[in-house]
Amino acid sequence: MTKVSSNLKEKIPVNERQQRGTSLFPLEYNFCNTENPYYDLWLHWHTEFELIHILSGTYNLFLSDHEIVLNKGDSCIIPGKIVHGDAPDKGASKYESAVFDIELLRQHGFSPDSFINDIILENISLKNYIPAEQKDIFTTIEFLFDTIREQREGFDIIASGALIVFFGLLKKNHFYSEKKILPAQKRARNKKLDLVLDFIKKNYGNDISLEQLSVTAGFSPKYFCRVFKEMTGRSPVEYLNWFRISRSCALLRESNDKLLNIAQKCGFKDFSYFIKMFHRYKGMTPLKYRNMKLKSNKISEAESTQKENKIC
Repeated sequence: MTKVSSNLKEKIPVNERQQRGTSLFPLEYNFCNTENPYYDLWLHWHTEFELIHILSGTYNLFLSDHEIVLNKGDSCIIPGKIVHGDAPDKGASKYESAVFDIELLRQHGFSPDSFINDIILENISLKNYIPAEQKDIFTTIEFLFDTIREQREGFDIIASGALIVFFGLLKKNHFYSEKKILPAQKRARNKKLDLVLDFIKKNYGNDISLEQLSVTAGFSPKYFCRVFKEMTGRSPVEYLNWFRISRSCALLRESNDKLLNIAQKCGFKDFSYFIKMFHRYKGMTPLKYRNMKLKSNKISEAESTQKENKIC
């Protein structure tokens, strides 16, 4: 039986370059709670498609160059290569997502499908927002996620079939439109945004100036700030600080390194500024954040010990 790469506990969405699932079943499941202090979904993109399903609350998603408000029961389909992540005010929500290689559908199909081909070739554009009121699609999405979560015998084949049904219903209900060719200027801006985001991801531990970012985009600093804000909802400095804090959270969780060292590794040369930014984005100090993780680990260890004692 093929194993899906999933962790049914709450987790942070994986890095966009990681293997999704396995080579035989390229799909990965994620469960997210936006109120968890360990949660952060920075702006990113990946070649795989992603289906998001809201379990409770309201989640504000930033997609391409606009925000989508998703409430309980709503879903959102995100094609590959589209920049997405938390909106500046992400809201309070629990949601699940499936990140999958679109080729998964054709692996289990009996013949090439022109609709899937048109999606891959970007000849048509899917409607991203799928309201809960769209009952037939909603039922299929719930069945898909139930199947992935339960992982019973044959779940990989059943989940693949559910995805095919899902895309068939998108076609049946006309949840797509003919692809409008983006003006050359907008296509160029999208590519340059990708370059800037990639630059930040690779260099966030170093000093990064506004001039460096604007040069990477090929714009003047003033025009770059305006374009970046329009496309991401954040200023370049806000996004850089946000990304650095999210990276510091990973180090606080996964290492015993000193706070000062973590701050410096994440590009904060001024420790007091690091504390200030951390509190702004996480609502607590770095030390409290780390202690929460330590407390969580101790509770887990205690629970494991209790189970072992019962077995003995």
